[in-house]
Amino acid sequence: MKKQVWTIKVIFGWSICLLLLSCATKGPGRVSLNPESKKFLDYVSYIILPVEEKIFREMPSEDRGDFIKDFWARRDPDLSTPANEFRNAYYTRLATADKAFRVGKPGWKTDRGRIYILLGQPTNIITKSMGDVPYEQGKFFKANPIETGTLTERPTEIWVYDNYPEYFDGPGRLVFVDYNSTGDYKLTTKMKITPFSLVSPTWDEPNLAKYHWLGEIEMGKKSFSEVGIFDYDVYIKVIPGLRPSASVLIDIPCTRMDYEKKEGKYSCDLLLSVEIKDSQKRTLVGKEEPFSQVLTKEKLKRTIADKMQIHKKLELDLAPESKFIYVSVIDNVSGKKLRKLLQINF
Repeated sequence: MKKQVWTIKVIFGWSICLLLLSCATKGPGRVSLNPESKKFLDYVSYIILPVEEKIFREMPSEDRGDFIKDFWARRDPDLSTPANEFRNAYYTRLATADKAFRVGKPGWKTDRGRIYILLGQPTNIITKSMGDVPYEQGKFFKANPIETGTLTERPTEIWVYDNYPEYFDGPGRLVFVDYNSTGDYKLTTKMKITPFSLVSPTWDEPNLAKYHWLGEIEMGKKSFSEVGIFDYDVYIKVIPGLRPSASVLIDIPCTRMDYEKKEGKYSCDLLLSVEIKDSQKRTLVGKEEPFSQVLTKEKLKRTIADKMQIHKKLELDLAPESKFIYVSVIDNVSGKKLRKLLQINF
């Protein structure tokens, strides 16, 4: 009898590794985001971290409202005020760039728009028209004698930043060239610009990406691990037959978890759960399993240094009307909770 093969794909997530019996293959592409989710990712594409985008795509749509609140809260430089200065500055710059640099496409999607959003108004601008000598904008700018009086082959703008030296992996002068004379200036300067430079050039972004150092767990010197943004990976093994079942493997990086220190030891405390639901999101079957561990200082050192993971497997029966798999992990030490959603296609 020919075996029936089922496929699983991630809703709003990256492609997931599928294990069909003993053979591992890649699942199909992810389902398209709804318009509201696509709009959010589009607008924050310059500042969202890769792990944040991964989480956003993999989580159920009903959880995304809380994600967006946390996304901006992580970037709020002053939690004591009702306003979020980072968010307000970002959207103000986005709106300004959209009007100032629109050339057949939204102005904020151009190179000049991106740089304006990330770094703000340049200190000065040197503008060169095709075949002309440069002229200067900004009364405090001191002209470069090598450029002054020279002719240019293409319309060019040179943006000068004097107040962001720590954000440049290269010179503080950005060159934009309009190769096709359409008004769409392309950035030609080879450099790296961090997306954390908004609001103030001296802001230390304490809430943007939490880098946690366990003072007693240093390996001879201070070492940092990004643990502020909780995440994990999910893999599925489907076993068809008269009583089909799903084996859900959850991999949790130890560096993403929080630990509680008590009596010289460090403990973690997790609650993992899986729910199988039908097309109406009604629960058919569910299972949960706690996980806790107490580590000595030396053991935690090795765990963090070796980037170890916790591997947990939960197995559930699949009824014929099974449609969705919800996976949830709660970190009871930090109070963080993250759900992921997968869809079963018969």
